[in-house]
Amino acid sequence: MEQQSSGTQGVLTKGLGILRLLSEAGPQGLRVTDIARQLELSQATVHRLLQTLIAEGFVLQRQGSKSYALTLALFSLVARAHHQESALRTICRSSILRIVGTLQDSAFVLLRDRYDVVCIDKMEGSYITQSLTGGIGGRIPIGLGQGSIAILAALPESEQNAILAFNIPRFYQEDGIDEPQLRARIRQAQQDGYVLNTGPGKLTGIGGIAVAFTDTAGYPVGAIGLSVLTERLTQDRLPFIVDILQREAAAISSNLSPFDPALGSPHMALSN
Repeated sequence: MEQQSSGTQGVLTKGLGILRLLSEAGPQGLRVTDIARQLELSQATVHRLLQTLIAEGFVLQRQGSKSYALTLALFSLVARAHHQESALRTICRSSILRIVGTLQDSAFVLLRDRYDVVCIDKMEGSYITQSLTGGIGGRIPIGLGQGSIAILAALPESEQNAILAFNIPRFYQEDGIDEPQLRARIRQAQQDGYVLNTGPGKLTGIGGIAVAFTDTAGYPVGAIGLSVLTERLTQDRLPFIVDILQREAAAISSNLSPFDPALGSPHMALSN
């Protein structure tokens, strides 16, 4: 029995080695000879293991080719394993607590929802301020406020263009924001690594600063920031604030699974 268990473990290790190699090879895949050489296995062993993986739906052979590649079956398994309860708000709450405790200003977290952002968490500091979203659960178009612009600036250019084309007609007449203005702010955010808002704006005497965060795959999904009395956004204080926000954004990014259900449905973060 012990020998059989050892043999099974050896087969499993070889099979996992093949999956890892194919994941690194990308969509073009690898041939049996390539896999055998890299794993130091016989071609007969590799072929036998590949047939098992094909039968289980994890590998396919490219049509008209001798190359083998991964299917989406592994991705589906991981997605189902993580698609349970959102951990997003728990992850972000730790960052908000540290920010408010250190800076004493109001902190918020925004999550992208297609062409909008939704406030999924906010905590008041010693200096009470208003925000464009109006608080937890509030929604505004991307392009309004420092948080949504931080997310916009971090997105691929094709997505930026699509969002701008959809959103500018939504708020141009009421807010007077046009495309050249927004594109200038995007460029500034990309250069600085944050978005600073010192007014004038809808909220008199209130400014803010925000930094985008990503999931662990590196895709921009949200922003963390401050709603601050403009008198407290001094040039002396700004580098300290930026450093704290960037460190907390990095902490969120390193812990946020791309399979977190709230990334597709922000209301799931609000229900926690």
